[in-house]
Amino acid sequence: MAKRQNYGFQKRQKETEKQKKKDEKAEKKRARREAAEPTPAEGDAGGEEESDQPDPRQGLSALDPALRMRLHTLCEEGWELWARFDTEVRQRDFHPFVAADYQAVLEALIPLRTPGLRFLEWGSATGVITIMADLLGFEAYGIEIDPALVDQARELARRTDSRATFTAGSFIPTGYHWRDGGGDDRLGTIGSGDSGYLQLGMPLEEFDVVFGYPWAGEEPIMVDLMKAYGRPGARFLLHSAGAIKVYTGGREAA
Repeated sequence: MAKRQNYGFQKRQKETEKQKKKDEKAEKKRARREAAEPTPAEGDAGGEEESDQPDPRQGLSALDPALRMRLHTLCEEGWELWARFDTEVRQRDFHPFVAADYQAVLEALIPLRTPGLRFLEWGSATGVITIMADLLGFEAYGIEIDPALVDQARELARRTDSRATFTAGSFIPTGYHWRDGGGDDRLGTIGSGDSGYLQLGMPLEEFDVVFGYPWAGEEPIMVDLMKAYGRPGARFLLHSAGAIKVYTGGREAA
């Protein structure tokens, strides 16, 4: 009698091995990153008081444990909100909201946080990233074209005890005109409406850090928009191809 193969078990075993390899790779990457972080030279502390400000050279592990837990809980709830939205809305009809890689955005924001900086998210959706910025100490704002998502973001901010501010509107400033190198003057972005800056009462140039997650074809317009209206020296974080690019003055940083 031929021996029966338990394909279900074999599949789970392969998945377990695959996940184990991913975890080992992530752990090695984390260890290399921590090893590369500079440590104080002997004698540097010589009687000086420790600063209560976060060291921008440090990563997630340097954050207060209570803050790390709040951020973790926020991201977990964000994924739950996205899964529900995808099932109830996107599976029935097209909607431009797609959740960003929250962990990648968090790791990009941590080195930039400085008390008093203003953060703006273009297309803030359920508000996870804007609230994340608020918890990190930014004065955080989000602009979202869908009023229903704005309501969700405000409710999430209330539940997470966040001071993040959300407004309905377009992230395109009034009067902006896009024209690519071939003379195409179409707007180049999904969704249109009244400028959200009117509701915020602040122009784009008053923000120090701006985050955008473009659809295909939106990346050039977002970079051009920051170059035309952004404050000189402001950082623009662009979520592109699974990574976070950082621009200043229309140029990508190394």
